[in-house]
Amino acid sequence: MSSVPAPKKKRPKKVARKAAKKSAAPLPHGDEAWIGGFFSLRAFVHDGDEAYRPEAVVWMTERGDVLSCAALRPGDVVTGAVDSFEAAAREPLDGEPRLPRRVRVASPGLADALRARLGPAVEVRVAPTPEIDAVAEDLEEHLGARDGRLTPSFLGGGIEAPAMASFFRAAAALYRATPWKAVPSDADILALSIPSLGARDLALCVVGQAGQSHGVLLFESAQGFELYLAETARHPDEPPASLPASFFSLSFDRADDLHPALRAEVAEQRWELAGPDAYPMLAMVDEDLIGRKPTPRELTASEALALGLVELMKQRKEVARAFRGGAPVEARYVVETQAGPVEVLFSAPHPARR
Repeated sequence: MSSVPAPKKKRPKKVARKAAKKSAAPLPHGDEAWIGGFFSLRAFVHDGDEAYRPEAVVWMTERGDVLSCAALRPGDVVTGAVDSFEAAAREPLDGEPRLPRRVRVASPGLADALRARLGPAVEVRVAPTPEIDAVAEDLEEHLGARDGRLTPSFLGGGIEAPAMASFFRAAAALYRATPWKAVPSDADILALSIPSLGARDLALCVVGQAGQSHGVLLFESAQGFELYLAETARHPDEPPASLPASFFSLSFDRADDLHPALRAEVAEQRWELAGPDAYPMLAMVDEDLIGRKPTPRELTASEALALGLVELMKQRKEVARAFRGGAPVEARYVVETQAGPVEVLFSAPHPARR
């Protein structure tokens, strides 16, 4: 079959002009008020090496009829919301095409953009929109119920079994290297750089000194880690509702804490474990404490981090002394990941702490 598309037949000019005129025909005004707004969904979309939380835009009538609900990429959500308004007016989910007499939104920026696009034909007011909040809660409940019906898996989002198997081997080696016995406290941080992946002077926190849970946390900067410490200190008895900085987590979980489907997948794939209570779990956690699976690129970075820490632990005495006032440790390794060789650099302690 040819991959060259067949030429389109030209429509008569008079017919084409008539269709264009019809599509641009002004919409009638309904004697009603609409409500609009946008919010971030508490779920991630994976697109190759990109993962993002979509912005939902909703337009509805004051009677509660939803006219449009669209998911947009993060970015210029105001422009997307105005485009969504026009789409709702021309092809509403309920009723005939029309424009409202009035529109109520909570965002001043969205109100200004609507006025600029619509002119004086539609009155735009800025006021609270609890109706949109109710729609958001219903949508989140629906998505949560849907996710609850899905079988969890370590795979998906572009991650294949060989790459995950390679990460499991690296994670098992890291668990056996016990870095939490070399780094004195989970308040101490190292600097991690992976130049080929664009990571420089990340703040690496090793946890597990108390023996209760083991793993590492990774922040974009030492400042982000300090903000994390300050916020968690404000809530000593319960986790905070949100954090000032996102972070990456590699934890080692007990078998009993895992979903049976995940344990079955590990057993079926025969991925390496350091022990029955050392299942490596990766999570990218944002400021709203919403976790997601890694992208393929992030999985490679996680494997390189684990293998690099294993090498660094061959200097565990020097690392321990560095955190107690001794000479700082600067180390560079080239580790072999499933995606190929990756250069990893460590500084202990983090330069921002010296």
